[in-house]
Amino acid sequence: VLGDQDRVMGDAFGQDFFLREGLTGNWGGVRGQWAEAGFVPYAVYIQEFMGNASGGIQTGSVWNGLLDFGFEADMEKLAGVPGGSFFMNAFYAYGNKLSDNYVGDFNGISNIATATDFNVFNIFYLQQFGDIGYLKLGQMAADEDFMVSETASLFMNGAFGALPVESGNITAPIYPLAAPGVLLHLDFEEGFFFQTAVYAGDLGPEQTSNKGFDWRMGGGAGYAWFGELGYAYELSGLEGVFKFGGYYSTGEEFTNFQTGGLSSGFGSFYAILDQRILDAEENGIGLSGFLRAGYAPEQETSVVRYYGDAGLVLDNLFLEDDAMGLAVSYTNFGSDYVTATRVGGTPVTSSETIIEFTYQAPLFGWLAVQPDLQYIIDPHFSGRDAFVAGIRAEVLF
Repeated sequence: VLGDQDRVMGDAFGQDFFLREGLTGNWGGVRGQWAEAGFVPYAVYIQEFMGNASGGIQTGSVWNGLLDFGFEADMEKLAGVPGGSFFMNAFYAYGNKLSDNYVGDFNGISNIATATDFNVFNIFYLQQFGDIGYLKLGQMAADEDFMVSETASLFMNGAFGALPVESGNITAPIYPLAAPGVLLHLDFEEGFFFQTAVYAGDLGPEQTSNKGFDWRMGGGAGYAWFGELGYAYELSGLEGVFKFGGYYSTGEEFTNFQTGGLSSGFGSFYAILDQRILDAEENGIGLSGFLRAGYAPEQETSVVRYYGDAGLVLDNLFLEDDAMGLAVSYTNFGSDYVTATRVGGTPVTSSETIIEFTYQAPLFGWLAVQPDLQYIIDPHFSGRDAFVAGIRAEVLF
């Protein structure tokens, strides 16, 4: 129950300050008018503090921040194109990577930490074709459409985003860098769907000079093809989805760790299961689980050969729409890569295991906080088990 002072503050902003969906409200009605006309701007600010309490390279902490902003335009309302929409966003990131400076892990303690700063990300047009599917064309990131587990997205470690058999092996576009591509998604009867896409093969270096347009395609960079077949179903009234997919990059610049030269072409396969286990409306508390696995068959050019993760997420425990999760991931590195790297003088581990416990609490309509604990077993570049603690705040404007 809000106090008198809180109610006064809410009234001063034109609606309840703590329950509104965005911190800045409806802008005196302007925001609602734009939405009715088909133009929806947004901005999200994320601030996090992460610290390595023991192990790794050394103890220490970092602050990271990310301002993500952009808009979506409904082209049917704006230009009379049924089923059409346009999306564009950019972000400004700052801070240091705890992984690079303190932990020495491979996958990334934080899924927002990046060596870029200001970066134009997505610029794409989407055309919906009724119930048949849709087409996306423009600058996009593959991990926003492929390899996705909605349940796994709660976790902060980068391993639970794009599968490491992709992110660790090829340079196709994933956060924080997008690249030109075209995607076709088709929906069939009985819950089956299929999607396929082709992207530029190299998103460019992750550094401050890359503002989102240093990608390359064709030639040595090649192209990256993704395909995914899925089945959405209900089991005892609870929703689930199974996905089987893979990718193939035609690039010619993959290091052959047996010969020391370069090889052409690299591919991988993956499978994902996302399952609702308990319904919050019926049981008071909801429960979801996920399983993901990936495999790269090319031993001589694989940095990551096998990968698997699993996790459970409880929701609506203490607050409406809160979530508490525990997840584990295992990354196995290619033996040829490990041998060649050790010969070169870098004492890397042959595998890396992550255990993460996290809780996300939506305190207000526009503010969520997320304390997080991670234990990294055999960090790839340091070899010393590390314990990491942190907290993240997310503000929707």
